Amino acid sequence: MIGPISQEQIYCVSDNAATQLRFVCVDCQQKNVTDILNVLNNAQDMSSSAGFPTLALKNIPLNANWTGVTIMCQAMLNGHMVDSTPAVVEVRYLRQPRVLDANGQAAVQIANQGNRFYVECVRSSDGQCQQNGQRKTLRCGVESHPPATSFRWLKNGAPIAGAGAELAVGPESIGQSVQCSANNGLYSDQDMPTSQAVQIDPYTSARLLMDNFQKVQSEAPFLSGNRIEINQQVRLGCQVEGNPRPVVFWRLRRTSGEVVNADCAQGYEGQYEEVTTDQQTGMAIKNVVRLNAVCNLRVQNYSYTGSYWCSACSYVSQGVPECSPSLASPGPSSLIMNVQGAPMESDASPTVVQDALGRAAVVTVHYCAEPAPRPPREILFMVDSNELQVGQTWENFMFEASLQNNTFPKCYYARLRIDPVNGVDQGRSISLKLQNQFGTMQIPVELGQLMGNAGMSTGGLSGWWIAFIVLVLIALIAGVVVFLCFVRRMCCFDGRANWTSQKQQKDTSSTKYSSNLAPQHFSSEPAAPPRQTYLPNYQQAPPVPEKRAHEGLNYAELDLTDRNGPPTTDAFSPTEYVRLQQAPHAALGSHTSSINSIV
Repeated sequence: MIGPISQEQIYCVSDNAATQLRFVCVDCQQKNVTDILNVLNNAQDMSSSAGFPTLALKNIPLNANWTGVTIMCQAMLNGHMVDSTPAVVEVRYLRQPRVLDANGQAAVQIANQGNRFYVECVRSSDGQCQQNGQRKTLRCGVESHPPATSFRWLKNGAPIAGAGAELAVGPESIGQSVQCSANNGLYSDQDMPTSQAVQIDPYTSARLLMDNFQKVQSEAPFLSGNRIEINQQVRLGCQVEGNPRPVVFWRLRRTSGEVVNADCAQGYEGQYEEVTTDQQTGMAIKNVVRLNAVCNLRVQNYSYTGSYWCSACSYVSQGVPECSPSLASPGPSSLIMNVQGAPMESDASPTVVQDALGRAAVVTVHYCAEPAPRPPREILFMVDSNELQVGQTWENFMFEASLQNNTFPKCYYARLRIDPVNGVDQGRSISLKLQNQFGTMQIPVELGQLMGNAGMSTGGLSGWWIAFIVLVLIALIAGVVVFLCFVRRMCCFDGRANWTSQKQQKDTSSTKYSSNLAPQHFSSEPAAPPRQTYLPNYQQAPPVPEKRAHEGLNYAELDLTDRNGPPTTDAFSPTEYVRLQQAPHAALGSHTSSINSIV
């Protein structure tokens, strides 16, 4: 392909009257080349214009990763699918060349000035570049298949004879533009693709001329021993020069050995003041840029402790800059800063670690101070207004130790052990009280929140919470059992106790009748019905007025209710059983016959 489009056409044809012609890929799924499938499925049907079955792949967009996949043509002939001979795809392409350095990095892009490469310029006393400076190797980079075999270089648009894939340039090329061309057989010699032009400029490596570190350390706010208090501000300065225009990176090496960017504006974002004349000779130096870089540093915490330096850097190609001194280590000049002040919280928050059973816990509180608080009175754990010095114990709390943090300068951590952990401990007021000659600091510890987070992470719960949860579960189970018994009339809710109590009440009330009436003359109470859902409601009959001997037999009206049917009256209560009083002179048989006749 030339560009993204195929320059050749591929056909699928059949001499016989075949139908359903199509292109298929044999191994695209295995090779994870799936974008070709859509192209094959959209092949053009040219059967009508050709006069025989024909499919064509014309002017299709190609992808370089199609090289190596196998395709073939299929058709339906006499009711059977037949295959053509497989063919392996080879995508030939060549993308636009680029001028690169020996490390494969592209030129520096400068706004409104184009691409720049730099050749080292060793200046003589008159400020001119000497011709014996170090030469720079440029390479013509191109992506192609098959690989490019023919290259051509141009300076200011004119071909250079005898150049291959690489070209060495020196001070003689300063001010000229360079291009390269490449070919792998897809193009003619007159149409070889050519790269963009790259300007060659003189390169004077960036270097540090001077700094103000010694002057700053000898003045306020610095104290003896390079000590400085928190919240003080210093102004650091470095003078650098180079071409292309140098940039400055401010670096800090902490006491732990870690190297980081200092809290200053870095690189292109830094604060600069350009110096236009040579302070020594009073003569302007051509192509060399001299700058004063400034860093206004405000000491905010103990992490500012360490060694500071500035590095002068030049971007001579895309990628990492070339710097002096190195970004990894300071040069011969650096500023030492030892921060001191009142105790303060570390960037690390308090933590708690519980054992596997959740019985004991260790609380760790991080802090920073210089000088460090001195035991026993300058560092205390406060538990509900009870002071714990290092090694002391109160109830289940013990101040284990205060140790130095080797990762952060001037920082330490104190450990409080709780054994065993009780539910009431999470509500206690706990804090770490710190003091030195510069001030005091009290760091609160939210034990309830820390224990909650630890419980979520470890799955542990305190004993009090476990007991509370068990009691709640027991109460819920008991409530469910009582409710089910009440609904189903089981156990003590089946009505038998009510039956017994009412029976005892009946037996007690029978003594109210006249003593001259034999017990066997009372109508007996029926047994409880077999269905437990039927609960008879007994009501005591009203007392029968005393009858005289000359009066006849008293009649009683009874509401009879069929056990399997509705009542004979409008009453909703069960059958009332009424006892009959016998007159003193009446015989037992007359009473019995009368009652039977009424019934």
